[in-house]
Amino acid sequence: MNLDKRIKRHVIGARHAFFAVTLPGFENLVRQELEGLCPTLELEAQTKGGVAFNGRLTDLYLASLHLQTAGRILMRLAAFKATGFSQLEKQTRAMAWSLFLPAGAIPQCNITAHHSRLYHTQAVAERIQKNIVTHWTELGIPSAPSTDQTLFVRLLDDAVSISLDSSGENLYRRGMKTHAAQAPLRETLAAMILRIAGYDPALPLADPMCGAGTFSLEAALMAKAVAPGLCRRFAFMQWPAFQPRQWQYLKNSASREIKQLEHPIIWASDMDAGACARLATCISQNNLGDAIHVSQKDFFGLHSDDFSAQPGLIVLNPPFGLRLPAETNKENLYRRIAVKLHQDFKGWQAALLVPDKRLAGTLDLPFKTYRLKHGGLKLILLTGRL
Repeated sequence: MNLDKRIKRHVIGARHAFFAVTLPGFENLVRQELEGLCPTLELEAQTKGGVAFNGRLTDLYLASLHLQTAGRILMRLAAFKATGFSQLEKQTRAMAWSLFLPAGAIPQCNITAHHSRLYHTQAVAERIQKNIVTHWTELGIPSAPSTDQTLFVRLLDDAVSISLDSSGENLYRRGMKTHAAQAPLRETLAAMILRIAGYDPALPLADPMCGAGTFSLEAALMAKAVAPGLCRRFAFMQWPAFQPRQWQYLKNSASREIKQLEHPIIWASDMDAGACARLATCISQNNLGDAIHVSQKDFFGLHSDDFSAQPGLIVLNPPFGLRLPAETNKENLYRRIAVKLHQDFKGWQAALLVPDKRLAGTLDLPFKTYRLKHGGLKLILLTGRL
């Protein structure tokens, strides 16, 4: 059977095991998104750090296009036991790499090992890559390292699982935001926070310390029903099984679902004029002007009526760490924020990011508490109704 027929039968026509990676503790958000995607997609047991699902390549395309809270999606290629390098080499040498990898590609290897006799991660990567080179050599195909393809190899209790990354760049990279900011919030984390806080896209959203505007941009995608993966590329586009026509059909279908709003319902503001100007440019370039209004304002001079007479959600990511001026007293800043919320945003749902648990405990906000991680920092999310 020639290669094209094998790809159609074993890759395009077959069902595969996938894993949508997310922050530990928030797997249910990804699961909820997957449940509404496609009737042919089958959800499997929820595990720490992500959600496993079973489906065809078209289901992978849909998940990549629409998921807001997942970091990346992996496709399982193999699972086997290996207590030594001879078993690892035998299993990886037998794998049909040409069905999945671009011709000649030697992928990067991301190896994790726990309670495994194969604990030397660099040696594991070298053995796998050596067998992939041999595979291409036997087919008469020149090989070269690929920065676009990555294998995720997990060794746990001598069990080996090999998965191919379908995403490439992390899914938080939507392909929209090109403007820089200090310590920007990741888009996937912003989407998680909006969902945890109960954001209703039909109601107003205030983002009065917007910085790079991640909350506002993610809320706009939800309000306008814009698929977050519509403007970016994925690693699976280089796979030999990639179906450009099917992908374009799904993108066209998603584009037809985009809503045009009568007037903005998201208010982004910041004291930094440059940040506001950069965000406004991004909004214009991505046709989100019907959803977001940007203005240069100080949060402490605002009132809820400046946004809307109808209560909605106010999200706050105050400056901390690199973003906090050296002369600013962190404790005083957050106490002022809590007082401001109580005084001027009664009836609103609120979501406030706080840099540490101790500080969160000093605020007079009887909200639910969630632990998050962002860029290696441990954060506290406080959310509730004022």
